[in-house]
Amino acid sequence: MRVLIVTADIGAGHDLPAKLLAEALDERGVETTIVDAIEAAGGVLKANGKRPFRFPAPAEPAQEGLYTQPGVAFDPNSVWAFDGDTVTRDGQTLLLFPPAPEGMSRALTLRPGDAAAAVREDTLFGEVDYRGRLGPGARSTLDFAMPVIPLARGSDDYPAVASATYGGELAQTVAFWTDLYGQAVQIDVPEPKVSDTFYTSLANMAMARYPAARGGWVQAVNKLQYNSFWLRDAAVITNAFDLAGLHDIAGQNLDFFPAWQHDNGLFISRAGQYDGIGEALWAIGQHALRAHDRDFAQRMLGPVRRAVGWLDNERETEPLGLLPVGDPGDNELVSGHLTGDNFWAADGLREAIVLALYTGHPELAAQWSSDLASFVGNLRAQLARAEERTGGWIPPTLEANGGEDWGNLWASYPEPVLEPGEPAVTATLRHVRSHFREGIATYFHGRLLHDYLGFRVFETELLRDEQANVVGGLYSELAHTTATNGGFETGVRRRGRRELDENLAPHGWFAAEYVTLLRNMLVREDGTNLVLMSALSPSWLRRGRSVAVRGADTLRGHIDFTLRAIRDGALLRWRGDLFPGTKLHWPVPQAVTDVRAPGLSADGRTIVLPAAAGRMRVHWRLRGPYPTFAGTARRVAALYRQRGR
Repeated sequence: MRVLIVTADIGAGHDLPAKLLAEALDERGVETTIVDAIEAAGGVLKANGKRPFRFPAPAEPAQEGLYTQPGVAFDPNSVWAFDGDTVTRDGQTLLLFPPAPEGMSRALTLRPGDAAAAVREDTLFGEVDYRGRLGPGARSTLDFAMPVIPLARGSDDYPAVASATYGGELAQTVAFWTDLYGQAVQIDVPEPKVSDTFYTSLANMAMARYPAARGGWVQAVNKLQYNSFWLRDAAVITNAFDLAGLHDIAGQNLDFFPAWQHDNGLFISRAGQYDGIGEALWAIGQHALRAHDRDFAQRMLGPVRRAVGWLDNERETEPLGLLPVGDPGDNELVSGHLTGDNFWAADGLREAIVLALYTGHPELAAQWSSDLASFVGNLRAQLARAEERTGGWIPPTLEANGGEDWGNLWASYPEPVLEPGEPAVTATLRHVRSHFREGIATYFHGRLLHDYLGFRVFETELLRDEQANVVGGLYSELAHTTATNGGFETGVRRRGRRELDENLAPHGWFAAEYVTLLRNMLVREDGTNLVLMSALSPSWLRRGRSVAVRGADTLRGHIDFTLRAIRDGALLRWRGDLFPGTKLHWPVPQAVTDVRAPGLSADGRTIVLPAAAGRMRVHWRLRGPYPTFAGTARRVAALYRQRGR
């Protein structure tokens, strides 16, 4: 028996249902072929009709922020030519090449090979050959320039491209990244992979941005199949920039958010995805406080008021007094009153209240506080009913009608709608972790690995002081990164080939979650207090090793600290420029016993630092095991070797 599955993908190409249907049929001995109605340029066609490691290009968005890719569509009838020191196609410059240096010759061949053969996508045009001999120690430089989009010689951008040199562009690139990293928090831990992935993640987020014609910057997810704007991804990515201290970038991103607010006040970037309104409000409020930007706060107060107004109007007619039924076509893969949408709405309302106070509108804050109390009361009542149906854990929808674990994992983080230690949260973590494989979350009924879904589990466990789980989660995520420290979304089949030729890495949401988790492990806010080193790998506490954070920007001020492991303990030095009343807490590492330290709590679990700056000698006994990234990566690799992968 043979089955033909036809899909029609638009933009990034969500063919997950088709892939999984094919896999299910293949397991039952049914031969399948997937044919896609849209072909992406480049690569050899696969059996499913797609080309590996490609994405549709070029693409023009119907609205700024939707999927876009630069370029010009392939046309076999294009006219190619040499025009001076350029290669042109249909009169547009594709390549600028240099004259032959002294002592070298240059030959131009418009179409090498069989000029009578049909023109294909991979047909070569415009070959430029240089020939010469360099003596010992001699050097010759050839600069070639290729515009991303072919240019007319008379265009405004042409002179800049024509005058570009490799050395000049390299210097500008190095200066850009040096400046960006210089503004970010400085993190130094004993394992380079941990900090390297932090800074690579900042780069992966920053590279996916571009200036918007209406103002602000479009924060896309990557430059590949996800070169698109979603409120959900962009909110989490933008907040990660703020946590890393890159407030200018975060502000530029948020200036674009109102482009995706309807006249009625609703923030929404895709039909049926109501998480966006809460995520937008949350990211806006967080940035105003973290960047200490009152001008931004005043500018955004109007959009925030309209958004809260939309929420109030919807709740008047919505039977549950919550957000309307969502049908995201993604993430939860189910229709209903999505738990995560409502968690985010509560988080967004909380930040709207803070914004109202920050801009001098206590009457708005009082009104919205009443709204929040009513909303959370309704939500908790519906959660209790849903948990009765599941046996205690929080389901993806309040109807408990199935779906993938997703927004139900936002119960206590980033804001605590439910406290981290509540039974429902405990049951939900246990439920989700039962589906983990290779140390990370799974998706689509456990059949696929999901590379960033588990981070919200680790963040919740961080709040619960479950340090071993958090450290293990960090290492497991690192063990699934690419050679260049990128993370993926999903599409990797558990026990499969570990290939990602359609859902390409790096993924910006993974990058943001990684940046956020490592930052929070080292320094995080807890009300009016700061918590330092909530979760440290025991291997970082071995004698002679150190952990250092410099320039950490928090809601309570700036903090620097260095922890150096010494015989039978550690030496901590810290200096903070903190708001009055801020206390510094340090949870005792779970890998140590027999702790003696000034400020140690009665239960022996927390050390309270005595001042905003100081030096402290802590005595303890360090016990194993000593997990590491390298060890975790070896174990994951061994699993695949056992399966012959």
